[in-house]
Amino acid sequence: MLRPVDRRIPVTAGPRLLEMAGPERVAVLLQAPNVKVILRHRRTIVELQVMDYGDSSRIPPRHGRPLQLSTDSESYDNPPRVWRFKRSYD
Repeated sequence: MLRPVDRRIPVTAGPRLLEMAGPERVAVLLQAPNVKVILRHRRTIVELQVMDYGDSSRIPPRHGRPLQLSTDSESYDNPPRVWRFKRSYD
């Protein structure tokens, strides 16, 4: 059983300090699946570490085809030299 927190606890993500959380915030953060609790020898919370969860930074982005999605052609509602998004029926 964890001891109740009566002071502010540092919340970190890697080397970065995210916040100094009070007792109410610590109770909310403990419910998150990606929070690791660092305890002292008497089961006192010393630190909360937020781990990666659902990281999509290694997935290559979709760039699409910009020339199919936009146009600079003149029309009755598009002035010259102005780009606009194409409608789905263009």
